[in-house]
Amino acid sequence: MARHVPISILAIVAVFGIATLLFSVSMIQEPVPLAVTYVGRAVETQGNTVIVNLDVGEFIGSEVEALTEQQLAGLKSGTVHGQASSTRYTQVLRFEEAGVFNGGRVVFGRDEQSRVTDFLEFQDGVFKFDVEFGSGLESLVEDNRLPDFEDENIFLLGETFSIVEARVDTGSNRITLRLFGGYGSIEFVDNNYEDDNYNEGVKVNGQHVDARVKIRAAESGDRLTIFSIQYILNANAMSGDLQVIPLHCTREFLQYPLGLLSPSFDICYKGMSGQTPSPTTISGNEVLVNPSGDDEYVMIAKNTRGQLYRIPLAQLPGMYGIKGRDFIFVEAGALGAPNIPLDTYFLVNSKNDVFGSSHVLRYDRFEGNVAYFEDLAGDVRSASVDPTTMQGRLLVGDGQYIFQVGAGNAIAMDQTNDGAVNGGEARFVFQGGSRADFGPGFTVSIITPERLFDEPAGDEVTTFTILFGGNVDLNVPSPQGTVFELHSSSGGHRQGLTRYGILFDWDTESDADSLRIVMPGGGGVVKSGTFGQVFITLERQKLVKPTQVPAPPAKCGDSIITKPEFCDPPGSVCSTQLFERGACSADCARCVVTPKAACGNNLIEPPEQCEKNVDCGPGMMCNICKCVAAPPAVCGNGVIEPPEVCERNADCGAGKACAGCNCVAASPNCAVQGKCRIWAGCGSGGDTLMVDGVAQGCVDPYKAAGEGIDYCGAMPLARNSQACNYMDSQTRQSCVCPGRPERQYPAPVEKASLWQRFVGWLRSFIWPAPEQQYAAGTGVNCKNALPCRFWDDRCGRGFEPLYVDGVFKECIDAYQGASRGIPYCAHKPMGLESAYCNYMSNDLREKLPCVCV
Repeated sequence: MARHVPISILAIVAVFGIATLLFSVSMIQEPVPLAVTYVGRAVETQGNTVIVNLDVGEFIGSEVEALTEQQLAGLKSGTVHGQASSTRYTQVLRFEEAGVFNGGRVVFGRDEQSRVTDFLEFQDGVFKFDVEFGSGLESLVEDNRLPDFEDENIFLLGETFSIVEARVDTGSNRITLRLFGGYGSIEFVDNNYEDDNYNEGVKVNGQHVDARVKIRAAESGDRLTIFSIQYILNANAMSGDLQVIPLHCTREFLQYPLGLLSPSFDICYKGMSGQTPSPTTISGNEVLVNPSGDDEYVMIAKNTRGQLYRIPLAQLPGMYGIKGRDFIFVEAGALGAPNIPLDTYFLVNSKNDVFGSSHVLRYDRFEGNVAYFEDLAGDVRSASVDPTTMQGRLLVGDGQYIFQVGAGNAIAMDQTNDGAVNGGEARFVFQGGSRADFGPGFTVSIITPERLFDEPAGDEVTTFTILFGGNVDLNVPSPQGTVFELHSSSGGHRQGLTRYGILFDWDTESDADSLRIVMPGGGGVVKSGTFGQVFITLERQKLVKPTQVPAPPAKCGDSIITKPEFCDPPGSVCSTQLFERGACSADCARCVVTPKAACGNNLIEPPEQCEKNVDCGPGMMCNICKCVAAPPAVCGNGVIEPPEVCERNADCGAGKACAGCNCVAASPNCAVQGKCRIWAGCGSGGDTLMVDGVAQGCVDPYKAAGEGIDYCGAMPLARNSQACNYMDSQTRQSCVCPGRPERQYPAPVEKASLWQRFVGWLRSFIWPAPEQQYAAGTGVNCKNALPCRFWDDRCGRGFEPLYVDGVFKECIDAYQGASRGIPYCAHKPMGLESAYCNYMSNDLREKLPCVCV
């Protein structure tokens, strides 16, 4: 009888309302933490639960090759976004790994309580959880931290987790990842991320869990990339062997139930059943062999990880591959004889059995001692190359593929993951465990291993052939021994079913035929006799209900999160409901957010070393909150370097000046002959008038400016600095303007625009020029022999006094004056554009200093 690997997964079910369909049974005689009772059976064909039917003595892994998001929605793939990059991730549940653990099996015999019954038994491992990051989870290594993906979220086993901390020691290759979610704080530690060994380095809520973890990563320069996390929960029971009796779940018998990582995840055993379900239709994994035009063929199929590939199968005039690129599935004869040029497709496979992880890639480019590859499932992968040996290692899925770069940057790669480059042939393993052998001679063989059958009878092999002529075509021979025979169907189709249950549907209608192959893996399976039902679920709360044995009361500090606790124990790493990193509060009621270090807030917070130069030792200075060697101080270079205090007066406080790069007391320099003024003593609306160094009371700053009375202070500035007249008080305290020049000559100005002329003309009707009641101000140097004008508010808003040969003539419209090209004159020469002098706002402080020179 054929065994159908994932067709033996009876159904993917959502057991809504299960509690009302089966009686509840408690097999626990004494109080047990987290004790549950199984209360349901499959009633629908959708949800987050998979039912597996097992013969007595049969392992879960022999029926379930892997569970992905195709079977359990809680294993959906997603994207992790880091600060500098992002990557897709996939997650897989497995229930055996050759040479590592065998997983659970149904047993009929005497259990630990000396009862003769059937039960689900785990002797070594319970399950393997594998998370793969497509192009790699990459971060800068900074102070032994991986900050780029800290505080990022990831959806695992039906729960949202936050990556709250990531640390690495690149010297010893030790890496630590801390997540918060599921049962609480989870810590994974791998002592060497470059080897292929599992580590006993798992903690949940600060307590060790009997589990193994392997983190695969690689460093390149100052960055580290994580490619996968592989986790195995060991079968450690509270007493004796780990045996799950009927109508119960694995969690209640585990010594470390938190090792299931998620409260939604469990493996439950219903018990033996005599029912023999039978499918009404064939369903499973489709493999399509389709023409692309009439000169190419592609094979569309999923690998054992559920990733979909368009395999470049064949092209005219008689080559493997498509688009003029070759498709290489036979590796080079030796590492030094490269056979994969740039821009070529190639196949890799981690192992040649039902668990092999197959991937089709394109060799994209080689630059900077890094080889880049395009994974046709949608990821971009890269591998560093040792410039001395020109060898690298590509991590893809479960495989580590060594390669060497040769002439023309072509590579030779260990495509079969057996550690050698010796002409081996890589196969593509489909979901379900069957695999494709692509040659030789364009004859493709579909091989179903003997181990997938209940009764050993050798591997099942079926073939089809790609044909070349004026166009590409294919042929499916029939009959093929006792394996199968094709029968004509409607619409030019020929169909046949193999002994194992693979459906061949050959469409012969077109010149380039197509082939549809349906492999078991998605529907029911006919199995005779008695079998045990195992429920693998990510919706445990719907499958089970508490027994009459009450759960222990919440106790903060026992490392068990029991409602109303939010986290446990106190001080453990956690994240809030908004996924902000923090530490568990003293009462376990909340996660207290740990503020991120903020450089410049005068608080030294890890990993900061300083906030000011004084926080560092002798000869050091603070640079972006890190102590670095201070350069030799050079006074006068404009840069304040320890032990300097200042480089200019503005670096010092009020009433001080910079002398020898130190701040010293400064006094106003107003002991000068004649009039000057200082910014002090009269409030914000006035200045103090000084005459021969003696204060003479307060004056209006605008009128004083119109009269040409300069500022004096402790810091001499160029006359054309507006800071002296119009900036804030802090700046004006130190201003001094040297004496005004003897003569200033205005220059031509820009012509007014058409719009400005129109506005001036319109305004002359609405606001006629005021009568000539203007007395020329003092200190205005407009004695040049040309017309000029002066900004003064005594002519009224919008009007200005006109001077001709230094004599006031009339008040004229400002726009008309500008349109006539009459320049400004004033007592302060400013290097300003004429447009600024003529057309800026009516604010006196902007017009007063204008003179066009």
